[in-house]
Amino acid sequence: MSYSSNTKGGSGSQRSNDEWIVELIWAMFKAAGYLLWLALLFPAVSVPAFISLVMMLRYGIGVGMLTGTGLAAGYGLWAALDARSFERWIAQPVRQRFQMWWRYTRTWDQVCALNGLTARHQDRTLTPLVRSIWIGKHTDVIDFRLVTGQSVDDWQKRTRELAAAWRADHLNIRATAPGEIRITITRYDFLAQPISLPRPLASANVDLSAVPVGITDTHQWWRVPVLGHHLLIAGATGSGKGSVLWSVIAGLAPTVKAGQVRLCVIDPKGGMELGAGAALFSAFSHDATDTTVDLLRTLVNVMHARANRLRGHTRLHTPTPSEPLYVVIIDEIAALTAYITDRKIRTEIEHLLGLLLSQGRAVGISVVAAIQDPSKDTLPVRQLFTVRIGLRLTEATQTAMVLGQAARDAGAECDLIADTTPGVGYVMIDGTARPRRVRAFHVTDPDITDLTTRFAPPKGRSRGNQHNINDAGPDGSSR
Repeated sequence: MSYSSNTKGGSGSQRSNDEWIVELIWAMFKAAGYLLWLALLFPAVSVPAFISLVMMLRYGIGVGMLTGTGLAAGYGLWAALDARSFERWIAQPVRQRFQMWWRYTRTWDQVCALNGLTARHQDRTLTPLVRSIWIGKHTDVIDFRLVTGQSVDDWQKRTRELAAAWRADHLNIRATAPGEIRITITRYDFLAQPISLPRPLASANVDLSAVPVGITDTHQWWRVPVLGHHLLIAGATGSGKGSVLWSVIAGLAPTVKAGQVRLCVIDPKGGMELGAGAALFSAFSHDATDTTVDLLRTLVNVMHARANRLRGHTRLHTPTPSEPLYVVIIDEIAALTAYITDRKIRTEIEHLLGLLLSQGRAVGISVVAAIQDPSKDTLPVRQLFTVRIGLRLTEATQTAMVLGQAARDAGAECDLIADTTPGVGYVMIDGTARPRRVRAFHVTDPDITDLTTRFAPPKGRSRGNQHNINDAGPDGSSR
């Protein structure tokens, strides 16, 4: 019995030793794999360390230490003599690799699990597979593959929670391909402070298909297409609709002086918002009565005359001083489509606006309109605008009215824009898949005075409240 007992005890002890050896070997393999991964992740550090190690094993510890010291001194000399190339090839890759691991790789599984973005299959926990991570100065980008059974909607519903987890000022999630997602993480909000109108910008050559009116959240110029498009700006009181309108006017100002563009402005609130720029306008109406109706009738007549001349020759009008682009700017378009008590006048205005919006783009008549309430009741022709800008709105449903439900799901939450950031909003252009976050220039009274002084057209083309919008034919004769 004693022999049997000793045999069992020896067998258990042997099994325990074997398990310990297996665990040790496995731990060594894991450590080696981790070191190899670090070596590949930071070659600027691992290669010199490997060279020093080889020299130490071959020639002794003194030679190894001397080699390491020499390589470190070489790095220091490189950084002192050419800091730019050292930053590009050594410091920046090391820093970015570390930030990639520290911010995202080490916590990816945990963040996904805590936000319910993993899946269970049998006894396994499935986590979305990260394909690439790009670290920028202010913006990071993560591309990854969804777990089967997930959709981009699942991630977009967790936008706020993910932004908090990654300490992001702003976070955007969108699909890049079936089953592929891109998260753009912004760590510095370029749009937090007002953006002054750059004076050199107003004197530069203007591309009418990309007029600069502000900046985006990636610190790029925000450009809007005016030629061949209609723009709708929706926002609550104090959201910065005037900033967008004045930014468009400022962007077009050089072409106004050159005669390539004529501004026809309707400010039905008495001209308080846009009246200061009257010297830039070929036509200016500051009420919602017969003056505005006459202006719209004239524009419709110009539209029909141009269509007759251009039919069969071109699909998009090219502005010239003899046949300019007419930009119709309307502040609070609902005052024309919903708030006029005279039903006959309101019906005619809706009809004329419908004609301009449905037929004017191709012949060189673009409409830029601002509105506070974007519902169908106040603006029946809302869907005829090809560029839609949503500033701060009071209700979540209004974002979908202006930009579409897909835009809100993609992060365009106009109802969450702070009331301390007028001019901040989201823009959608027909044919694009995702909204862009932007902020219009802050155009001050001195800016407006400067614009009217430098870019006012010749007096023959600017007549205050009179409508000087008679079109001219190719030979320059009035039609």
